Amino acid sequence: MLTYTIETKRLILRELRDSDMRPLMEMLSAPLVMRWLFGTGPMTDDGARRFINENFTFGKQDCGLGVLCTRETKYFVGFSGLLPCRYLYEDDFELGFALQEDSWGKGYATEIGTAQLEYGFKNFDVPRLLGLAHPQNIASLLALERIGMKLIKTIQTDQRGPRCLYIIKRNP
Repeated sequence: MLTYTIETKRLILRELRDSDMRPLMEMLSAPLVMRWLFGTGPMTDDGARRFINENFTFGKQDCGLGVLCTRETKYFVGFSGLLPCRYLYEDDFELGFALQEDSWGKGYATEIGTAQLEYGFKNFDVPRLLGLAHPQNIASLLALERIGMKLIKTIQTDQRGPRCLYIIKRNP
């Protein structure tokens, strides 16, 4: 069984555990967080469970979403991961990060974003990685630019609404 774990100086991205469900469910019901993630209001409990079951790895895959916590205290800061996507009509991977409100402004998105680029290019034979963010989520847009991604266009997604689509190509 492959276990999908990424460690940085301050963060660990790991599989979802039972003890993570309460903070994750609270995050998915937070109005400001959900505004940026899906352009909607808070998720219902049923909607959150469906989202978790469809997107989190549970330690069984080498990609997907996982829980993001601090290395030192194991404090839940959000979720992150690499997901298969076809936004450019080819098989790609989208890197992503979603942080709970008290974790905003600490540089976590840039830190885990950089680590996901390294992981994605090392573990998948892909020529590029994608990143998406809500057009008004300036902090996420800046984080994607700080890790070297370039804006190519704005798209309309079925589940998340309008998104700025960023790309970074593998170094030859």
